[in-house]
Amino acid sequence: MHRGPRGAATQAVLLAVALGASALPAHADEGQWTPEQLDELGTQFTALGIRLAPKQIWSAEGGLGHAVLNMSGCSAAFISPDGLIATNHHCAYRAIQSQSSSERDLLQLGFVAKKREQELEAKGETIRVLERISDVTDTINKAAAAAKDDGARYDAIEQAKKKLVADCEKKSPATRCEVESFFLGATYRLYETTELRDLRLVYAPPRSIGEYGGEIDNWMWPRHSGDFTLLRAYVAKDGTPAEYAASNVPYRSTDHFKISGQGVMPGDAVMVMGYPRQTMRHLPAPEMQRQVEQVLPGIVDLYGEWLKLLDAQSARSKDVAIKVAALKKGLANRHKNARGMLEGIRVMGLGARRNKERDKLQTLAKTKAQYAKPLEELASLADEARRSAPRELLLHSAQRGTNLLSLAVDLARLAEQRAKPDLERLPGYQERDLPDLWQSLLRRMRNFDAGVEAEIIASLVVRAHALPGEQKPTSLQALGAATAKRDAVAKGLLGRLKTSQLSKEARVKQLFEAEPGQLAKFADPVLDWGRKVAADLDAAERDEHRREGALSRLGPTYFAALREIRPGPLYPDANGTLRISLAKVQGYAPKDGLVATPQTTLSGAIAKHTGTFPFELPAAVLEKAPAAKNSFWADPALGDLPLCFLSNADTTGGNSGSPVLNARGELVALNFDRVWENIAGDYGYSNERSRNISVDIRYLLWLLDRVEDAGALLREMGVAQYREAGARRSRVESAHRPKTAPSPPKPKSSSGCALSEARPPSSTTTLGGMSWPWLMAAFLAAKRRRLRKTLKT
Repeated sequence: MHRGPRGAATQAVLLAVALGASALPAHADEGQWTPEQLDELGTQFTALGIRLAPKQIWSAEGGLGHAVLNMSGCSAAFISPDGLIATNHHCAYRAIQSQSSSERDLLQLGFVAKKREQELEAKGETIRVLERISDVTDTINKAAAAAKDDGARYDAIEQAKKKLVADCEKKSPATRCEVESFFLGATYRLYETTELRDLRLVYAPPRSIGEYGGEIDNWMWPRHSGDFTLLRAYVAKDGTPAEYAASNVPYRSTDHFKISGQGVMPGDAVMVMGYPRQTMRHLPAPEMQRQVEQVLPGIVDLYGEWLKLLDAQSARSKDVAIKVAALKKGLANRHKNARGMLEGIRVMGLGARRNKERDKLQTLAKTKAQYAKPLEELASLADEARRSAPRELLLHSAQRGTNLLSLAVDLARLAEQRAKPDLERLPGYQERDLPDLWQSLLRRMRNFDAGVEAEIIASLVVRAHALPGEQKPTSLQALGAATAKRDAVAKGLLGRLKTSQLSKEARVKQLFEAEPGQLAKFADPVLDWGRKVAADLDAAERDEHRREGALSRLGPTYFAALREIRPGPLYPDANGTLRISLAKVQGYAPKDGLVATPQTTLSGAIAKHTGTFPFELPAAVLEKAPAAKNSFWADPALGDLPLCFLSNADTTGGNSGSPVLNARGELVALNFDRVWENIAGDYGYSNERSRNISVDIRYLLWLLDRVEDAGALLREMGVAQYREAGARRSRVESAHRPKTAPSPPKPKSSSGCALSEARPPSSTTTLGGMSWPWLMAAFLAAKRRRLRKTLKT
């Protein structure tokens, strides 16, 4: 093969095509945009080829955003008029777990309801449908202006928020409202939603599909996971939201996504819409440094220990393994996430980027004095947070990692908060929060195992003793002797956990509904621990709230300074509200000498199959796989069934389950992960490294069609007409092939090398030995005009 200058140029062009990008410089697709900002992005819509106007995505009267659902920390989407919902398998994990037992383990077996009467209650799960968004900045600022200090400022803002929420929720019992802050207090918006509390499980693939690759493949590419689940929302017969009841009927969703059976190919424009939870893109340099040196290493250390404990406990029995499955999955994800963030921050040079920004801000402050003092105060807040962080990590982790102790903390705090007027209570303990709190307590009782709990608490006790004197949480320290080892502490705790009344639902329900004075009379060792931990948490949160009050005072000035040194529109950090990301389907180069192409296939999944979890495809899938390429759901350019694809969409935690849409607004995939090199995307976006991973909707449709024979679901989703259709021709091939021409000859590269028709199972290959079929598939998808222009250049 010729390797001269022209050959190198051609190789570079083909490389760009393989990555799914235009051969011209790629447009930066950074940004988790709010609906209000879409009008600012008109040129980006046009550049990507998106055929929707901003008002078709969101307006007060309607738009696709009303079909995007907030689902308990994940995202989801309505995909039929009868309340059918698509989300990720891992987002519905608790619902599947709640219906599983050692005799009928739906996590392992999977589940499909071919009739609606077979659908199972998704215990404790809810979804929220966004109705409208209102700006309430003036109301909040007026309340904050009268505060005498930062602690009082936080309280004033919270009171104003609660009053707005209470007034909003008077509309109906199902109306749920939240006030969220943007740009650290520069703007506040009120989000009004309708909460649906009767969700039912419709389809969940077996774990061997939904978790294919397990933790080995988590955050990695290539991926072959069928990370999807179908649920359905139900309401009372009069159409009003209601708790689960056999007499309820499917919810009629006026806004829902049409499903595309055509799919996407490299270079296609896509949009991701969802509810990303939190990013920290705009952190001041001192706080960024604290995250890298303290926060992320602390999570890696603690959760790493807990994962080893859970592995050991899971081996005791299948029942214990089921009980800890959701906790273990969440901890493993967060642990790997934190490790990846540390590596990504280093590789992307985000620390240096923040330091350069700090220098620019300090230079700006020399000419504009209004910025000098706020920048100094922000640095002081980071130092204060550094001193208290180890103590706060243990106290907050006590609630995240335990079941019975966490339940006891909630009961103790609820009793204390019930003595206050409703609008003065802590978030999570107002009357509006009690149904969700009760469901949380039920989950903790279902997942409680005394042996697991003893080990987790003992870990916290030993760590509490290791902190400096002024930082020791006395509530945790008191649970074990200072010189005791973890095993000895766990043994001492085990008996008291086994005899606690807090594992009994009737007793907990009685305590949950009791007046504050009645709870104080109830004697139980675990409840006593909960009271002490709650007292320490109250003290820690007062310090946290004072710092938050300071941030709300300093934030607007900080962002005013940022706007002076950062060009272009500035999007706010993610905060659990509806966001839109514009992107293209494209791969990336994860490291020197490697190219990751943007799609994976069923053949690739079979190549990974070992017969042992996490690489164990069901027998039914293996049986049907050879004929998959001949079905309508196959991708003609790939010659195979597509499973997952990459795009450069800007996503984070909370975007799991987000609908991925094509240029016409049709559902083509569900977002479920990011690549390892993009884990640090919470702290900064990279044009080269920021890639999200989506599961192609055609994989779900093929499973429902050929493996499950779920014709009723396919009819409801509007794609049943494709069941008997044969394999399709490529879009590009169909557009350019002469109607009377026979099969085209084998294409050749401009360097004279023939492109092989064989397709390898993997989607990652070395640059020197690049897989030509992958290039050809992407080459057919590229814009030929741009390629010719680039080759001439």
